[in-house]
Amino acid sequence: MSSALVSPSGKTLIPVARRTTTPTPANAPKPVPVEREYLEVLIFDKLPRPASAFGHAAIGIDGTVYSRAHEKYFKGSLTEYLRSNTQGVKRDVVGLYLWVSPRERRIVQDELERRVVEDEKYSVFSNSCSSNVADVLELVGIMAHDPRYFPTPVSPADLLAVLSKSNRLVERRFYGKGYEGGASGNW
Repeated sequence: MSSALVSPSGKTLIPVARRTTTPTPANAPKPVPVEREYLEVLIFDKLPRPASAFGHAAIGIDGTVYSRAHEKYFKGSLTEYLRSNTQGVKRDVVGLYLWVSPRERRIVQDELERRVVEDEKYSVFSNSCSSNVADVLELVGIMAHDPRYFPTPVSPADLLAVLSKSNRLVERRFYGKGYEGGASGNW
């Protein structure tokens, strides 16, 4: 430590210690830890009746599903909801597993809880299953509808197409007719 440094003002500086602050070389990429949580957007296939002619959409967070139906805003067990739709109604379901920050998950979940309590009247343009999913995702900056077209109505197919291209997509799951559930289930 004998080398002295000279500051721009001419003052002599003497190094006291030399310390490496990162355990990797200067040109190596450094990991940036980010807390991540997950939610799942569920896209159901269509049924041969007018109310479900375009399919259905719901969102699952922490084992709870939120879904706008014609009659009411439904909140319940995600596992039971999947079983009843794949075994009972015989629908195929595509699950889009998306990462969010803890703050974003809270915002989405709080907004969904608010909508369940309000239970506003169903509207294919502004309060449908898929428009509700798109609205809450866009609250946290996740694009959920194609910006080239009108913002409403949003169909389940629109959600599937746009979210499948999202940089938030972690995994695409398939819950076929007769899905039984389980840790990794049979997706």
